[in-house]
Amino acid sequence: MTRFLLAGASALPFFILPVLSPAASADSSQSDETIVITGERRDALAEALAEKARRPGNVDVVPAEEFRDRYATTFRDALALTPGVIMQPSAGEDGRLSIRGSGLAQNVHLRGVEVLLGGVPMNAADGFGDLQEVDLLVASHIDVLKGGNAFRVGAATLGGAISVETLTAKSVATPHALRAEAGSFGTSRLHAVASRDFGRFDMLVAGTWQRQDGFRDHSQQNNERGYVNIGYEWSDRAETRFGLFYNDVDQELAGSVSLDTALGDPAAGNSGAISQDWQRDIDSLRAYTTTTIKLDGGTLTFGGTAARRDLYHPVPVFLIQEAEDYSGFLRYDGGGTVAGRAAAWSIGMRLRETETDADVYLNFAGAIGPQITDSVQESGSAELYGEGRLEIAPGLWAIVGANWLETSRDFENLADASRNAQTSFSHLSPKLGLLYEASATIQVFANASASHEPPTFLDLTQGGVAGFQPIEAQDAVSYEAGARGTVGDVSFEAAVYRQEIDGEFVAFTTTPGIPAAIFNADETIHQGAEIFASWQALRTAGGLSVTPQLSWGWNDFAFDGDAIYGDNRLAGMPEHFGRLQVVVAGDRFRIAPSVTVQAGDNFLDYANTVDVPGYELYGVEASWDLSPGMSLFVEGRNLTDEAYAVNYSTLADARDPSASLNVFVPGEGRAIYGGIRLGFGGSR
Repeated sequence: MTRFLLAGASALPFFILPVLSPAASADSSQSDETIVITGERRDALAEALAEKARRPGNVDVVPAEEFRDRYATTFRDALALTPGVIMQPSAGEDGRLSIRGSGLAQNVHLRGVEVLLGGVPMNAADGFGDLQEVDLLVASHIDVLKGGNAFRVGAATLGGAISVETLTAKSVATPHALRAEAGSFGTSRLHAVASRDFGRFDMLVAGTWQRQDGFRDHSQQNNERGYVNIGYEWSDRAETRFGLFYNDVDQELAGSVSLDTALGDPAAGNSGAISQDWQRDIDSLRAYTTTTIKLDGGTLTFGGTAARRDLYHPVPVFLIQEAEDYSGFLRYDGGGTVAGRAAAWSIGMRLRETETDADVYLNFAGAIGPQITDSVQESGSAELYGEGRLEIAPGLWAIVGANWLETSRDFENLADASRNAQTSFSHLSPKLGLLYEASATIQVFANASASHEPPTFLDLTQGGVAGFQPIEAQDAVSYEAGARGTVGDVSFEAAVYRQEIDGEFVAFTTTPGIPAAIFNADETIHQGAEIFASWQALRTAGGLSVTPQLSWGWNDFAFDGDAIYGDNRLAGMPEHFGRLQVVVAGDRFRIAPSVTVQAGDNFLDYANTVDVPGYELYGVEASWDLSPGMSLFVEGRNLTDEAYAVNYSTLADARDPSASLNVFVPGEGRAIYGGIRLGFGGSR
């Protein structure tokens, strides 16, 4: 039934939009809080920055220009200057993605943060997801909505949401573009874009071809990605967009090793990963449609997605899955006055359904062995959310919101019906915020919000074993306060936060290569501080500028009076993580040396017996504009060739003689990447 509802949402524009002809349109006054979609070319980045100024929290908007001079394949590359966001790569684009300590239970794949690509959710209906399907080369900008700041897009996870807004034929700098890159570890990547804006109709097609031998043994990648975006303006106040995302990802896995190997022979792969030919291969196709209609007093947006995803994933066992995913959404944004005061509001709903045919086989030296699990996993969710803003005094805004989630898990064991299982979760997550415009250039904010994360199928089935484990949802109450703005030549964003969590998902690794067993902790606390600062130290009449930039986050994540671990620190995340870079730019060049630092306590285990060493990574990136539409760029990483552990699986107690310590992922050694960008066909 859900699929028919979602299909109906996709078809709605063909029934209601023809009546919105230009002759039927009428001008209407709009609140400053309402984003109006018109037939004119839109500046999506400007809209995102305006929305950021309305958020009572430390959110970020990252233009693609900030990472276009890098060999950017992961959020670690793209969000290098966003404090509070830490990406610890494990293989290719995959790894532990965490915002303020979310998702510590997994050092691979996606949980605790909702990731959207062009509005299309990468997470399944149960919250699990893959980062391998995100192609950053089709991004126009990235919105980072931490914690409760993601309510407006319907997310109520601890980490919030990362929304990668994608290119359209109306937003590209040039209609056609080519990008070619090559570098260390047998790396090559080619990206091409072709687009045409016909006025009311526009179309963009992009493709990316990527190959890499890999820094480590058995880490080769061969990836192909495609993107299509088609837009049609039905009238001066209505638009529909359709699109496709295609992925063919073939990726070898080097596995995890001991700390001694990670620091002494970082290029070595895990012997079991090599002998059993570990891989994570994904074939996926995601289709979506979004329709935006400008109404009198507000904007209505609705649409839907459909996806097919196949997974071939030999590790110590073979995981073979076929998944179908459907979603639909509806949102209304309005604005006006309430009791004579400026106000704005947003209400919406989302429906999600994912069905996965999941098979597990034994791995006999890289060959598929006997089948040990044959199951169908169905998850569905329905969300209702709303948010209101009211200027309660000059320059002082109050923001209230709520998110209602109803979600289910249905596990069918096709080999043994007696082991079938079902469960469901529901929760109301409220939010309250204040935003004060202290001056024309400075804002002060504070907010409190709740989050609710039900367990994924991976949690409930514990790595493919039939039947549900007694895992409860993770609930949290979060508090945040901070400021952002500009003082003279310095722009800044700063925040402090505290999250009080009940039932946090924690993981005790038992077998390297197999997802860890997941448990609920009792009470835990995440607290910390974030700061970003940019100082234009020099600006000459000739166009030369020197701009130091600092991004730093302090993470204090710990148990709160746990019966076993007391007030020990949680494993999985460093105490300090930051980046300092100095951007020197002229009319036709840019060079930016940088250092990335990880320091402080970084425990491997919840018993806090092994502290993972920190590191300092020095790099530089540069670009030259040879002519309009032609640029060269080069990037150097880890220039001192430091050996370090970038990722690891967490343990209960590293002193346990039964615990395997082959849980570390080495960071990449010294690397140089370079390329050329070509844009042609005119400029926008």
